Amino acid sequence: MRITIDVSAAVEVVMGGKRQQEIVNILNDADWVIAPSLFIYEASNALWKYHEYRDYSKEDIMKKVEYLYEMVDQFIDAKDIFEEALPLSCKISHPAYDAMYLVTSRRKNATLVTLDKKLVRAAKSIDVPVAVI
Repeated sequence: MRITIDVSAAVEVVMGGKRQQEIVNILNDADWVIAPSLFIYEASNALWKYHEYRDYSKEDIMKKVEYLYEMVDQFIDAKDIFEEALPLSCKISHPAYDAMYLVTSRRKNATLVTLDKKLVRAAKSIDVPVAVI
């Protein structure tokens, strides 16, 4: 199984959230894990918030962000998908950065792994498969 993982699911794993094990099981069953390159920026920003607002050390968030990057086998360059993602976001009235995950999944025939309920609805509206978490 090929999966596209978004930052909400990846952060849940590294921060030990309540759905961590379910996501780890999906990752373990995956043959290949992909994400758009913007994952790197989103993940860095998400972990910065743990430092800024929850007093995690810089060293701790750096270790966690490295683990986040190691989860992904292949990053799809955003410049290669934005021309499809932006019109899609307009069509479905959903943010363009999320549309990049949808386009990645659709192009690579991958199941989307996310905890974002709005993104799940958007994926289902265009027949992108979503893992049940």
